[in-house]
Amino acid sequence: MIFLLLISFYLLILTENYLAGKRFAKETETIRLQEYYMLCSAKQAEAMMGEGLLPASGIMNYELGDVAFQKQSISGSVEEVTFNLKLDSGEKALGIGQYDKVTGAMVRWKEKN
Repeated sequence: MIFLLLISFYLLILTENYLAGKRFAKETETIRLQEYYMLCSAKQAEAMMGEGLLPASGIMNYELGDVAFQKQSISGSVEEVTFNLKLDSGEKALGIGQYDKVTGAMVRWKEKN
């Protein structure tokens, strides 16, 4: 009787560890997907700004979510682009990049989750 109780308790612990590992793996996958989409959006916006083709606002569509962006001028040589990511699973993230027209590159990046 005690043996069955110990086996049951052991199986319960193993099941809980397995479920916790699955949750952790899913959260890690979501965070990496957010980072990847933000990086792709920033690189694409940087390339388009270098060519002068980035509109004032728009949406970049990806397989598992969308990134809406808005561009505004901060000074004569610096423009700020705000990226709003929304994954199909419901997670949201906000990224803000500053583009320097002189160097032709994003010079500053902030992310809020």
